[in-house]
Amino acid sequence: MLNFIVWNIKPQIVDLGSFEIRYYSLLFAAAFVIGYIIMARIIKKEGLNQELLDKLTVYVVLSTIIGARLGHCLFYEFDYYIKHPLEIILPWRGKIGEDFRFTGYQGLASHGAAIGILTGIYLFVRKTKVTYLWTLDRLVILVALAGSFIRTGNLMNSEIYGNPTNSDYGFIYVYDFTKMLHNYDKENIKKVTYKKAAQDTLAPKGSVPLELNVQFSRRIKDEDYISSFVSARRGLKNALYNIDYQKNIICPDISNLTYRIEKQNRNYILKALVYGVPKYPTQIYEALAYLLIFIFLLWLYYKKKEKLKDGYILGMFFLLVFLARFFIEFLKENQEEFENALPINMGQILSIPFILFGITMIIIKRPKKAEE
Repeated sequence: MLNFIVWNIKPQIVDLGSFEIRYYSLLFAAAFVIGYIIMARIIKKEGLNQELLDKLTVYVVLSTIIGARLGHCLFYEFDYYIKHPLEIILPWRGKIGEDFRFTGYQGLASHGAAIGILTGIYLFVRKTKVTYLWTLDRLVILVALAGSFIRTGNLMNSEIYGNPTNSDYGFIYVYDFTKMLHNYDKENIKKVTYKKAAQDTLAPKGSVPLELNVQFSRRIKDEDYISSFVSARRGLKNALYNIDYQKNIICPDISNLTYRIEKQNRNYILKALVYGVPKYPTQIYEALAYLLIFIFLLWLYYKKKEKLKDGYILGMFFLLVFLARFFIEFLKENQEEFENALPINMGQILSIPFILFGITMIIIKRPKKAEE
C-alpha cells in the first residue's frame, strides 16, 4: 500500500513570469470573504447595522495584513529586512527593468496577525459604541476559520512542513527540487515527475526510492545532451548535492547515480533513481485543528452565548489555537537557522504568552454557577 504522497503541486494558478497569482493568495482572500458573510449573519442576528460590519472589515483586513507581515519580518527575518526595509511593505523584490520579481506578501506570521488584530480592534471600538471584548469574541470565531484556509495555502506553497517521519508515511515535498531542475534548464526541460520505485538496500534510513522522470523538449535531438545535463554544473547531480536548498530528494551515492535515457513520442526522458524523505504534513494537521476550533467556537456562540461573559470565547480561542500550534510545532522543521540553537522554536516561544492569556481570560470570564 502506498503510504506516502509525492507533493509536486505548483503554487501558482497564474504564472506570467514577473506576475503570478498563488493558491495561497486566493485562499487568504477567500478567508476574508467567507468571514464577512458569516459576520454579516451575526451582526444581523444581534440587530446591528451593516455599516458597522463594513467599518470592522476595513480594520480587520488592514490590521491582519500589517500585523502578520511585521510579525514575520521582525520575528523570523529581522537581519534581512533591517537591511531592506522597503521590502516589508512592497509585494515585490528587485528593481523594475533589472531583477524585478512580483512575490506578493509570502512572509506572514500568525502571531503577528494576532497582535495586529488586537491592536486594530482597539482602534475600531474607540470610534464605535460596541465594546472591545464583545467584538473580539465574535471576530476570533472567523479568525480560526481563516487560520485553516491559510494553512491550506501553506500546503499549496509546499512550505512550513514537518520533520522527517523516519518511515514510509508522510508527504514528500518535491516542488523545490522540481523548480531547481527547471531553473537549471528552463528552455529544454518540459516536465518533471516522480513515481514509486521498487525497494532496494541502498535506501537511506527514513527515505523511499523514487523514479525521477525529467522530460526534455523535442528540440533535444540526441542523448549526449541528456548525459551532459546529469553531470553539468547546473544539472541533476548538482541539484542532489544542494541540500542547503532542499533536503527532500536525496541520493546516498551521487557519484554512482543510477539513471537511463529513454525516448517516448519524440521526447527524450531522463529516468534516475533517487530517494524521497517523507515528512509530517503539519499544514494539514493545523488546518484541521483550526477548522475544528472554528466549529467549536461557532457552536459556543450560538448555543451558550447568553450564559457567557464577554471575553470568554476570546480566551477559549487563544488557548485552543496556540495550544494546538505549540504541540504541532514539535513536528515541524524550523523556519530559520537561528531556531536550531533554541530549546523550543520561535513559533512555540511566541505561543506561550497567548496560551497564558487564554487561560487567564477563561478563568476571569468563566460563568458563575448561579448564572449557569
